[in-house]
Amino acid sequence: MGKEKKSAARETVNVRTGLRFETILANAEQALKLELDRARLESDHSLTIGEQAEAAVRDTLRGALPAGYGVGHGHVYDAYGDKSRQTDVVITNLDHPLSFPHERAGTYLVDGVSAAGEVKATLTPHKLEDCLQKGAKFKQLRMTLNKGDFVGTVGQQVQIMEMGLVPGYFVIAFASKMKVDSVSERLQEAGLIPPPEGKTDGPKDDGNAPQPPLDAICVLGQGVYFYIRPNNPMGLHYVEHPDQSGWIFLPTDAPLAWTLTWLHAAMPRVWRGRSVFAPYLIPNRKNLRYMASRGYINVTEKQDEQGET
Repeated sequence: MGKEKKSAARETVNVRTGLRFETILANAEQALKLELDRARLESDHSLTIGEQAEAAVRDTLRGALPAGYGVGHGHVYDAYGDKSRQTDVVITNLDHPLSFPHERAGTYLVDGVSAAGEVKATLTPHKLEDCLQKGAKFKQLRMTLNKGDFVGTVGQQVQIMEMGLVPGYFVIAFASKMKVDSVSERLQEAGLIPPPEGKTDGPKDDGNAPQPPLDAICVLGQGVYFYIRPNNPMGLHYVEHPDQSGWIFLPTDAPLAWTLTWLHAAMPRVWRGRSVFAPYLIPNRKNLRYMASRGYINVTEKQDEQGET
């Protein structure tokens, strides 16, 4: 994991609450907390409690995302043959070619995934490390853009480049045993994850930008940690760093509302000219070379030529 360090403003003025939709989502946040309380009353087994917390978060997200988005869990793959670790929340868009029953783990294509993340009943130093490791693994994935794909605006194009052709990865924690400064310092120390060698063609490649292992941590009842980029779509510019990127903490009474706002704004929007399944079934030369270099497949020169698209 990269160790590049950047100074960041750790805290801002408490975000005001009381607006109509903040209140609506604050009620959803309270309902989530009650689900965890109920799980703890029904079981003293940490695995069972964790699974019920994950299911409750997925149910909440299904009711708070636009039509066309799905919410599941499982492993996420890219067309280069790499995969994530088991992931608690996978948010899919209309381009995803597969669907799964709500509580069955699925196999997902990163090109049809808009965001993914972890759920923790209580954030501790050990669990934060687990999230960072899972996020670092996820951030090695890359979408594959095909001929005919396009992005609607220049701003969205810049956003996708800054995100390195990999969706955001977030954490929702019901509570935290860590101080804000401790979490902020650990996030800062985590640095940035460079793109895997062979997945990009240099600085002008859309997937070249190094990525933080996490993009957001929502702690219910406390606030939200955001990784801010120069052209972030939420319009937050509190980072005291020359390139205007880094971590901030927003203390707020409505952290779930702010996290959902971030999700709506940050999920990449690409209009696909053909099915995202295509490079997984007929890999292009770049993808074949990468898979061969990792020992995922054996490729002859003839096969490589057939795989060119």
